[in-house]
Amino acid sequence: MFSKKVTIELNNRDDPVHLEPLSDIHIGHAGFDEELYIDRVQSITDDPDRYTIFLGDQIDAITTFDKRFNPDMSKEHDIDNQRLKWDELTQPLIQEHDTSHNEKIWGLLHGNHEYKIPQITRSYLENHFTTPHGIDFLGSRAIIGLEIKHEEEILQQYTILAIHGSGGGKPERMFEQMKKNVYADIFMCGHLHQKRYQPELANDFDFATGQRWERDIHLINAGTFCHTLVDGADGYMDRKNEVVYSKPGTATLTIKASEGKISGHI
Repeated sequence: MFSKKVTIELNNRDDPVHLEPLSDIHIGHAGFDEELYIDRVQSITDDPDRYTIFLGDQIDAITTFDKRFNPDMSKEHDIDNQRLKWDELTQPLIQEHDTSHNEKIWGLLHGNHEYKIPQITRSYLENHFTTPHGIDFLGSRAIIGLEIKHEEEILQQYTILAIHGSGGGKPERMFEQMKKNVYADIFMCGHLHQKRYQPELANDFDFATGQRWERDIHLINAGTFCHTLVDGADGYMDRKNEVVYSKPGTATLTIKASEGKISGHI
């Protein structure tokens, strides 16, 4: 479990904060959509109000030594070559993160395609993915405290739970599971490759008025950059009875701190 505080200083009181996680990129897989990834990296880089967090499975990490290896689907067999490709494609965002007044990249989590591979230790990730780029390693589960300020005035504070996720199923089930024993304003996960945004209400109590009030909470599954089925190839998902997949891409939260409002977009 990891904890981190992120402080965003707005140039203008009404500026939005767009949080667009990058999850389940799967560099090395035949289904990896390189053009789409380059597009989203550049959009986050170019927009001063847009931020990200890497939610795991940056690389596919399936090699010839892995029992899951399939030459139809695993197009780059060397883990370090996959890592180098991630570094190359992500470089514009990394450079902006290094020079930006606010942190562009709020952290990097590892997913099952990383932490289940013996060669990809925490040290490997920190030595190659995070520390050289000034990015915080956040394990597979993190609580982030987001504080949004303007001219030293705190406009809003939000608690964010960020996990990669595990197991099969659908985002709705993961949303239920990830809320257990956690109080947060925002819940985000990856792993299932399904772009979802779900706003909900939770009861809270206001001691000043002596009344209950309805607190907004927001849940997203961050999507993927990996196509589920690849034409002309036979992979894992081809062999399942039920195939549920969505168009690759991202889910984004837009936070208007001056109004205390959050909205989601997929």
